[in-house]
Amino acid sequence: MFHRLSRRPSSRKLAVGALLLLLFIAAVLLLRRYDPAEYSFYPKCTLYQTTGLHCPGCGATRAVGALAAGRLRDAIRYNPLLILGGPIIAVIIALKVKQEEEASWTLFSICVVAVVITFAIARNVPSPTRSILAPPTKAQSEKASAFKNSQSRKPGAFLIHTAHNE
Repeated sequence: MFHRLSRRPSSRKLAVGALLLLLFIAAVLLLRRYDPAEYSFYPKCTLYQTTGLHCPGCGATRAVGALAAGRLRDAIRYNPLLILGGPIIAVIIALKVKQEEEASWTLFSICVVAVVITFAIARNVPSPTRSILAPPTKAQSEKASAFKNSQSRKPGAFLIHTAHNE
């Protein structure tokens, strides 16, 4: 019974957790208000700026911004490892912490590093246009959205739209 009481989180841990949660919410609200795909004040990837290679984190800010705005498809296009793999890794870590298995952390860490390195290599494999895993550039995003908008229009939509505006 004494062991169970010693596992209660201290008030300091709760305060740190609450502060981290508030910072996370503030960051998500900032990303939602100022979309990283449209505003340029967010930090740029140093590796991409100097070498032209995409690191595993390239597109992560835009991915979280798209996710905060409810655009899951865009978020996956910007950084599929973060959006699809992040929650899986978080659940595994939470389960490991709950079970307090120290012996398997090494194997888990090696697996995560291997996946991240493989993802970094795969998103930089040259192809005729670009790697499917590479985050789209702003020009590619604008081109895709313009194509999507032109495909979604129905014949006569322009006339209906103009009639409502008059």
